[in-house]
Amino acid sequence: MKALPIRFFLVAVCLAMLGACGGDAGKAARVGSSGESDAEAEGTAIPAVLKKNIDLSACLTEEGRDEDAVISGCPTYVLQSLDYMIRECTAGGGTLQAMPESSIWSLDVDADGSNEILIDLNENFTCYGAPSVLSCGSLGCPYFLYSQRQDSWVELGAMNADDAPGIEVLGGKPGTPATLRGGCMGERPCSEFTFYKWIGSAYERSWIEYRGNIVDVIPSDLWRLSREAPVLTAPSKDGQPIDVYPSGTAVVVIGTSRTAPYKYVSPCNACRRGFVEADALTQ
Repeated sequence: MKALPIRFFLVAVCLAMLGACGGDAGKAARVGSSGESDAEAEGTAIPAVLKKNIDLSACLTEEGRDEDAVISGCPTYVLQSLDYMIRECTAGGGTLQAMPESSIWSLDVDADGSNEILIDLNENFTCYGAPSVLSCGSLGCPYFLYSQRQDSWVELGAMNADDAPGIEVLGGKPGTPATLRGGCMGERPCSEFTFYKWIGSAYERSWIEYRGNIVDVIPSDLWRLSREAPVLTAPSKDGQPIDVYPSGTAVVVIGTSRTAPYKYVSPCNACRRGFVEADALTQ
């Protein structure tokens, strides 16, 4: 399975990557997308390990781009996207260069003793002379998760930029990819955790816990407020208002509350996100 690097630059991906951090962590038990409790799994969560000073300079040599790339020191999870990055950078008038301090995250998602790799290639390479060519904007680029299969690497899914650093592997059955939890760039405490669940062939961003409230993730899309409405910290009229927005305000709908008729929304990239009554939104 090959990576699809063009997703680095799709607007749809950027919409899906809106994030929020800070505040007190939710006190309620973690509840999975199928209703299971993750309270016990939280106690066995294993955080990803950051590995710095990874040398990827060989990937930009002619030798590093031939069929013996693994032997020459350039892993295939880099090569899958490298030609695209070089082409886009060159077209923009720049030269692709490896960052002096490259880094990856290492984690074992299925407890088989072999670590997977989580990487943001845009943090490890720069388009010198035209840096904006490979930029994903203020939201950051997604991190891609790869697993080694013999001499090559296959993609297992993508993580939001806010979720990926310090992502944790929750408890699960050995040999089966466990649920992953991330949020707030790895900082704690965190008011919002995102859960990525294995769906048989890849990881999928499945649900969010925001201040103890569970949100089922849906494909992000722009909606508008049909009336003036507050954005709340909880899916309830008793929720604390974060802000009030006028009728016609465009918001990104991220998910649906599992317990009440509310949508979880983001009014803008720099805005705090929260809950809005579902009947106050129109497409």
